[in-house]
Amino acid sequence: AYMKHIQDCAELSVRDMLRSFSLREGMRALDTVSAEDYLDDGTPLRLSITVDRESGSAVFDFAGTGPEIYGNLNAPPAVTASAVIYCLRCLLADTDIPLNQGCLAPIEIRIPKNSILNPSDKAAVVGGNVLTSQRITDVVLRAFKACAASQGCMNNLT
Repeated sequence: AYMKHIQDCAELSVRDMLRSFSLREGMRALDTVSAEDYLDDGTPLRLSITVDRESGSAVFDFAGTGPEIYGNLNAPPAVTASAVIYCLRCLLADTDIPLNQGCLAPIEIRIPKNSILNPSDKAAVVGGNVLTSQRITDVVLRAFKACAASQGCMNNLT
């Protein structure tokens, strides 16, 4: 019962944040913001976020993102979902809630098949968790006008 309460609180917090963002930006009741960024090889990461102020929900649509690549910067959909939930939690700066699945309840994530964010089973993905995930974070925060882009890397050394 307690975990359900935590998830419900997180969901409500995200819904309220989406509504506030929509009003602050002067958006229509159902409106879209977008952003894009590029990997070092020029592969585009494109994002359109359609916010429904009435329901407090949003669709994160990565249509137009580049195709899977031969290298290892492809990222499975879980990496994109992780970056989205991280950004949503960051955007709840005035709310002290634990990170949990409730944050994604009002969110739909659409990722084109065979893209760098939803590659085929044969594509290499190891670098996607370290580099591509940071670019996803950058593009989400850019769409919300939340901060400038990072350096685009976790700086993991091996």
